[in-house]
Amino acid sequence: MSMLKICGQELELDLFDADVMDRFENALEDVQKKAEEYKKNQNMSGADGIRAMCGVVNVFFDDVFGKGTAEKLFKGKNNLLVSMDAFAAVTSESNKIKGQVNGLMNKYNMNRAQRRQEGKNNKNGKNRP
Repeated sequence: MSMLKICGQELELDLFDADVMDRFENALEDVQKKAEEYKKNQNMSGADGIRAMCGVVNVFFDDVFGKGTAEKLFKGKNNLLVSMDAFAAVTSESNKIKGQVNGLMNKYNMNRAQRRQEGKNNKNGKNRP
């Protein structure tokens, strides 16, 4: 579990929890799909594009951390720099956590050959799995 400080607010991100990971992955997928849609829309003005992307980030925060989170963080403003910095902070932390999750999974899912080699590397047989 990680505590993130974003826009002066502390948010808890526990990607070791499967339900939280589901919400995070679904919200991230939605951000990617909507961002692609907005890139294709050439008729959108710069200001409308910023509002659209900020709206996507707002939905992401509400989906992952609970309804009303985006309002607490961004206070109704549509500043692309602030929104993208906040989004980047969450995705960066998620990459760290996913690395830890993968490390745990690999540690406890060694195959027989790996366990045998690990035992051979341990001269006294200490710390065998």
